[in-house]
Amino acid sequence: MKFRYSIVTRFALFFTALIIFSILLSGYLVFRKASGVIVAYSQDRINYSSEMAEQAFYALLNEVSNDIAVIANSPTLQEYVDNPSHENTADIDQLFRILLQKKPSYFQIRWIGVQGNGKEIIRFDKRNNEVFKSDTLQEKGDREYYRKSLELGQGEFYFSEINLNEEYGVISEPLTPTLRAASQIFNSAGQPMGILVINVNMNKLYETLDRIAGSDYQLYLIDSKGEYLYSPAEEDRFASQRNKSHNFYTDFNVDPVEKLSSHENFDLLKTENQIYLSSIKELEYFKGKRKVYLISSIEQQILLESARAVRRYSLRTLFVVCLLSILVSLIFTSFLSNKIKQITRAISNYEKGLSNNISLPVSRKDEIGILASSFAKMKTRIDENVEALNQSLEKEKHAKKQRDEFLQNMSHEMRTPLNSILGLTQILYKHSPSEAQLPIISSLEKSANNLAGLVYDVLDHQKLVEGKLQISHHSTNIAKLLKDIHSSYQFEAVQKGLTFTLSLDKKLEENKFKTDPLRLSQIVTNLVVNALKYTREGKIDLTAKIISFKTETPVLEIEVKDTGIGIESENISRINDRFFREKEDLSGRYSGYGLGLSIVKQLTELFGGELQAKSTKGSGSEFYVTIPVTIAGQEHMNKDQVARQTISPRLANVYNILLIEDDLSTVELIKHILDDNKITLQQVDHLNAAVEILNTSSPDLVISDLMLEDKNLQPILTDWVNLKKIKCPLVVASALEPGDLKKVSPFYFQKPYNPKDLNDRIYQLLGKNEFPIPDFSNIYSNYDNDSDKVSRVLKLLHEEFHTYLERIYKAAEKGDQKEWEAILHKLITHINNLALHEFREILPKKVALVNRAKLETIHDHFAYYLCCIRTERYSI
Repeated sequence: MKFRYSIVTRFALFFTALIIFSILLSGYLVFRKASGVIVAYSQDRINYSSEMAEQAFYALLNEVSNDIAVIANSPTLQEYVDNPSHENTADIDQLFRILLQKKPSYFQIRWIGVQGNGKEIIRFDKRNNEVFKSDTLQEKGDREYYRKSLELGQGEFYFSEINLNEEYGVISEPLTPTLRAASQIFNSAGQPMGILVINVNMNKLYETLDRIAGSDYQLYLIDSKGEYLYSPAEEDRFASQRNKSHNFYTDFNVDPVEKLSSHENFDLLKTENQIYLSSIKELEYFKGKRKVYLISSIEQQILLESARAVRRYSLRTLFVVCLLSILVSLIFTSFLSNKIKQITRAISNYEKGLSNNISLPVSRKDEIGILASSFAKMKTRIDENVEALNQSLEKEKHAKKQRDEFLQNMSHEMRTPLNSILGLTQILYKHSPSEAQLPIISSLEKSANNLAGLVYDVLDHQKLVEGKLQISHHSTNIAKLLKDIHSSYQFEAVQKGLTFTLSLDKKLEENKFKTDPLRLSQIVTNLVVNALKYTREGKIDLTAKIISFKTETPVLEIEVKDTGIGIESENISRINDRFFREKEDLSGRYSGYGLGLSIVKQLTELFGGELQAKSTKGSGSEFYVTIPVTIAGQEHMNKDQVARQTISPRLANVYNILLIEDDLSTVELIKHILDDNKITLQQVDHLNAAVEILNTSSPDLVISDLMLEDKNLQPILTDWVNLKKIKCPLVVASALEPGDLKKVSPFYFQKPYNPKDLNDRIYQLLGKNEFPIPDFSNIYSNYDNDSDKVSRVLKLLHEEFHTYLERIYKAAEKGDQKEWEAILHKLITHINNLALHEFREILPKKVALVNRAKLETIHDHFAYYLCCIRTERYSI
């Protein structure tokens, strides 16, 4: 081939020149636009800083407004306003003290009466993080915030100008930029009784502004007179109050009327030494009666330095890249000229294989022409094959989607009513049924559990096929599990005239083992159901024992033996096939093996065990399952266990819960669970109603199904949470898979769930607004995050707290000081370990001080801690 025909040579020369030209042109354009890009970036950064600072400012105002509203509407303050007794005054003192302790930015809170020229009645101050009640009370009738607050109506708030805190005309040390917020308080008759005032230290906001500005940008907060309310230089702040001469207008040679009227636009500010790119934003508060101005800026010199750096870097980069481009082109030309013939031969031999969709001209006289000629022979057939494969793939995807939708819908439609049945069954137990009713309720519960097992079989089979199902080991009483299964199917066996026996190894009676109780129950249940189905007369024996007990890995052996119709010897190996039937004409109760034995086989292998079968046609069958287990403990089954008690705390506040659920039976179940006069339940069965409630009110808790009106709410609820449409805790209770539920909220329950667990979770979430939350981190760290050990410790802690509560009642009733001190001595360890420092203050040192009200408070705290402990055990 002649050199002039070589496409490699022409390609290399052309693209080398093109690359060098493109690099030089790009470098020129980058250098030319560098300053503009940097300025644009700086403007974006200034806008961003302004927005962040604005959000921080208004967030502080909102926080103060919310706190004043909470205190003004609190029952404690209302009781004090209506009846200012000594006891109510003590409650107000406690309320004010707690607020100052909880809020780092608040350093003073006062209650000022409307009589006596605005005489301070109660005043708390905070200095050096120490809160104390002031004995020095003043008259504030001449202060603006007092006069203006008297003009406010109920629910309105006053905000002062920002200035340094002064006492009797003397600026307080250290210098404290202060914002005063106030609200007028009315009694039950609607008469004004006083003014609630909170002094807010703005230093926390100033620290936030420091972080937002960083080292290159400057932020200023000024009033309409040019007074620095905030400046990076502390000596510039509140100059007029401190008899200083600093002022924004004079420092930057600014005309107030011209500059402040053009806020939110970019402009240049000049001092004697520097020029700044800046933006001014107007911030309004107190219904527009107060205005401050936020100025964001950056030195022009810093911008120019960045442009110079870009220029230097660009020149160096252009030189290096050009050299590398020439070198790479030379190497490419040499390499490609040797390899192109090999590629041509490879493609020529690839006529019957794979291909790509590149269309090349076949009339050229260079290497590309040879490649195109060979490629054209393969293209037509390969295109046909690819089209056929794509059609098959689309059909498979469609079939998989239909299957997934069917399983999801079936899960929801079956688990939702099962959840209601099982939940309402638990409620029936709570309403003291008669002796005659107990067997009926028990039978109802067992039947519902059996149906739940069938649902798990159907839904879990596809997971097994796809390898998505996992074993979850827990400490399990295998003997009790097998007894429950035997009891569930005993009646069905009697109805058929069969003898159904259970034989358990003594080791199973005396020990607990770590295994997956749900999957083990599915294995045994399927074997028992299969035996009942194919046995017309005779008996069924269920036997379980532990073999190799003294080795490190004990093995559980379960045998199900029947006298049924049996299986042909040549078909035993096929019983693991899904939907296998020995005779196609079997119907009714002998309709085939179905899914049962296939699930048993796959679950057994998932455990790392083995399924074996023996059968004689007409004489019966024997199935053996061996599964490795681990000893969980040597507890005897007859040992007395403390029953789980569900004491719920009494709530002081009224809470509004939004329930998004269209299943009426589930709604009734949740109404029973939340039968509390402090809880208001708003139930909706369509999205528009839920959106309306979330837009017009702020519920304290949202409980939602993930399927509503045959629509999956997972993306909708996720968006609501991310966009802060749902600002409160979200509890998801649905029949979908736990993985889907967990994506929406950490608080989730898969139907069917235990109503007690849902009750505990709801009270735990609501109660944290009124009670200190136990910190379980020490327990997890002490036991290396071992879930089994932590669960056992939490169980013991639950039992101990019940015991302490009973002892507290007895000690208080008898006035036994010695017993009281013993209780406090024991409790102090748990209080420190769980970080319940506020609870320590509630427990008096003298039992004589424990009156009825104090005892009720202690009871409610214990009830909340027990609720939290149960919730923590459930979430492990």
